[in-house]
Amino acid sequence: MIIWTGWGILVPLFMALGAGGVGLLTEELFGVGTGGGGALVGALAAAAAIFLLGRKLNKPEQGYHPKTGEPVVYRNRHTFFFVPMQYWSAIIPAVGLIVTVITTIKGTA
Repeated sequence: MIIWTGWGILVPLFMALGAGGVGLLTEELFGVGTGGGGALVGALAAAAAIFLLGRKLNKPEQGYHPKTGEPVVYRNRHTFFFVPMQYWSAIIPAVGLIVTVITTIKGTA
């Protein structure tokens, strides 16, 4: 079961497009066995995009209470598995590096 709020569903989509797309493109261009490095580069690009988008979407906004006119800070929540989007930019490269190292050691990259 996948849990997200707001635009948090973009995290796995960016990850799949970044790591999967660049990994497949690298393998197609440079031959079998090079997809792991390309997937890592794609994961880093996806992490950068997720960070920038998450920071923009989760930015608190200053507003005013409609009845009292008091200043209020509205907080947006765009999460994936209860983790705000911009924090996934630290998790994704770590997972990508671990997967790349494991596949390189096993020789299945």
